[in-house]
Amino acid sequence: MKSKSALRLENLDILIEAVLQKHLTYGPLAKDGEYAWQKIDPKSNPYMGCAVTMLPAKHILQPVWQDIYSFKFGNGFQIKEPELAEKIALFGISPCDVNSILALDRVFGGRLIDPYYWKRRENTLIVAANCTEVAGESFCTSWDTGPELYSNYDLLITELSDGYLLEVGSPKGEDVVAVLNLPKATQDHLNEKAVRLNAARAATKKKLPVAPDDLHRFLKERFNHPAWVPNSDACFSCGNCTIACPTCYCFDIRDEVMPSRSIGVRRSEWDSCQLLEFAEVGFHANFRRLRIDRFKHRTIHKLSWMKQQYGLTGCVGCGRCVRWCPSWPERRGRITSLADPVEIVTDLMEPSERYEGIERPGGVIA
Repeated sequence: MKSKSALRLENLDILIEAVLQKHLTYGPLAKDGEYAWQKIDPKSNPYMGCAVTMLPAKHILQPVWQDIYSFKFGNGFQIKEPELAEKIALFGISPCDVNSILALDRVFGGRLIDPYYWKRRENTLIVAANCTEVAGESFCTSWDTGPELYSNYDLLITELSDGYLLEVGSPKGEDVVAVLNLPKATQDHLNEKAVRLNAARAATKKKLPVAPDDLHRFLKERFNHPAWVPNSDACFSCGNCTIACPTCYCFDIRDEVMPSRSIGVRRSEWDSCQLLEFAEVGFHANFRRLRIDRFKHRTIHKLSWMKQQYGLTGCVGCGRCVRWCPSWPERRGRITSLADPVEIVTDLMEPSERYEGIERPGGVIA
């Protein structure tokens, strides 16, 4: 089921109000010169362009930290789980972020299901917005994760010259717009949508220099390429790239007990494979003590291993890792990010002779 109707600019507030009636609604709002996912109200003006927010929408479905349950000792052992029945709406989510949620669905809904993620996910309305422009750091066209979204939405909005095109993609979306009595979209609206999105594709400057289907073999053949060394040497191992990434899903779990020792809480918190402590086990043994091993692990897991595990590549080309990497060395005559998969793959295409004399570091740990 996929009906289409036109939504004029003056009616955008009406759609927001209709969504707000039954949903706690988040949208990309301006903040400190950037955009961030924040709660919106009828007077909010969510950005409907290419909103590469500071943090991805995943932090709404998988919070940075969350209480899994509280526990109490007394008359036996009592556990109380949080209520997660509230309906959520993601208003103005970009195509690449919708695709990243599909990747998280595979991770948290596979053989081992995360009930806390799925309770939120099942109660979430996806009101996506096609990108009629693409951010300079983005390379979504390499993965076909943008600028256009083809499926997996409840409502889809495309900005036009005289308003918006609204497309309904699910019964949940139909329920929202059924009472709005919007006029049907014309062929002219659909034609303008195609023209605008084709222009956005053509304007995208960054592209992965290797076909996605060839990445596994490409990275396997270059596992010991010397280009990994200068890249990892300049990396701060700060974890910014993984925090900003919309498909990174690692988290730690800890129990916190109050001084009385009779009550406490089990809590989950985002973790990062780029941190020294991440792969540490008992007696301070560490599977990835060297920085180069952590740097290489992130890249190969994103671009190759995750697809083998879950069937979807762990990169959607949003460009957040590029934007928020604090180490920006000059490579090939321009300033680029160390966290950028496009730049890393490009480096690995260089002849090994260019890096002659560089050896794998033996003691760079931090």
